[in-house]
Amino acid sequence: MRLEVLCEDRLGLTRELLDILASNSIDLRGIEIDITGIIYLNCPDIDFETFRDLMAEIRRISGVKDVRKIQFMPSERHNTELVSLLTNLPYPVLSIDLKGAIDMANHAALKLLAKSEDEAMGQLISHLLPSFNFAKWIEGDITRQKQAIVIDGLDYTMEILPVYITGESNETVLASAVMSIHPTTHAMTTESLADSNTLGFEHFVGLSNRHKALMSQAKKLAMLDQPLLIEGETGTGKEMLAKACHNRSHRASQPFLVLSCASMPDDVAETELFGHAPGSFNHQHGHKGIFEQANGGTVLLDEIGEMSPHLQIKLLRFLQDGTFRRVGEEHEVHVDVRIMLQLVTI
Repeated sequence: MRLEVLCEDRLGLTRELLDILASNSIDLRGIEIDITGIIYLNCPDIDFETFRDLMAEIRRISGVKDVRKIQFMPSERHNTELVSLLTNLPYPVLSIDLKGAIDMANHAALKLLAKSEDEAMGQLISHLLPSFNFAKWIEGDITRQKQAIVIDGLDYTMEILPVYITGESNETVLASAVMSIHPTTHAMTTESLADSNTLGFEHFVGLSNRHKALMSQAKKLAMLDQPLLIEGETGTGKEMLAKACHNRSHRASQPFLVLSCASMPDDVAETELFGHAPGSFNHQHGHKGIFEQANGGTVLLDEIGEMSPHLQIKLLRFLQDGTFRRVGEEHEVHVDVRIMLQLVTI
């Protein structure tokens, strides 16, 4: 039961209202006071006779103009409208508490994060978006901030905004933070192009649906560790695409090495790929192959179709478990390398 009491601004009037509720053994769940001369009361439902007597008692209070039953408290209506608005926004919005945990996420945010509401509530934002350091943000200047992030291989712009509450003494206290996430448009990426020396997907320009689909697929595949085959005609930028995929992955800080397999004899190609032991080929010192040199990073093999079947079998075994033997050695070497292959199509 919610009541709206229209009244004058008189000292002690609210106290008399509360005394009437107490004398009738009615609990008070909430009270709101409007400076225009309205007091809102939230109480449990009561039987009709008690309600009739209560209304009469309230009307007898000096300064009370009228009292009536309403459906919602003002704060309930405002909160419901706000939650409905946020829930149905087309872009993701999240509310984050001061510990960095999510306490509200709209439908678009849950869909983007692939989480149910129960799974998302209480999750640390740093676990769901590792590229954003919430602890560093809240320990710093705590200002409105934008940052480029990657979710499921696609580019987004994240904006976080601090939420302050102003008390009666006009002091502001940080209450929480609101985060919104928007797909990054081409115009946004070109703003930072001049400041970036790393080859990324922003260097690929195209307007066709086929180009957009290719870039979207490449961005998703870039986040994986599985081998990647890139096919295309000569001069279409296959190596640039491979480099962009490497720079987008978690291996970006590690080496990216390229080896052309075209017209290369088997013994030379095997040595370049796997290396050789000391004493082999009249060399006193051993030689690390490209896989060892790129350990932790990415190797792009160009013109893989020109490689002999014998070497392709050895390469296939390496792709299965990441182990190989240097030429002239018996023990196996294990490395962590992502392999990308490119083929020229006609």
